[in-house]
Amino acid sequence: MSESPPAPHDFGTAYVETYVGVATGVFVRQTVDDGPGLRVEGTCPRCHGRTASEYRYGLPGTGTKGLLDRMRGGPPAAPQGDADDALLREVHFCECGHPHPELPADAPFVGCGASWRVAALGTWDAQ
Repeated sequence: MSESPPAPHDFGTAYVETYVGVATGVFVRQTVDDGPGLRVEGTCPRCHGRTASEYRYGLPGTGTKGLLDRMRGGPPAAPQGDADDALLREVHFCECGHPHPELPADAPFVGCGASWRVAALGTWDAQ
């Protein structure tokens, strides 16, 4: 039995801020080349566009902010806990980069307005 091809990006999906639940599609995590953090890539479950979000260590959902260390003049604390667990708890947003119809000028992300959590994360080792 063969898998059906993925749905094409629906550029006509109107922008609506909506939580679509837990996405079961394939999402991968990789380290960010230009700094300390992680990148999550996958397909938006609403508009089917390719989306990628970067999460820097020290931001909500990806570890400690290290505020006390900075106040003391020291380096930020190392990320706490398992980054994958934090990314599974994180709400992700469509950042497909396409200005969908009805996209407000002050929208926080350029995409269809969907948000979701991911069921699982794979890894991709860019070489």
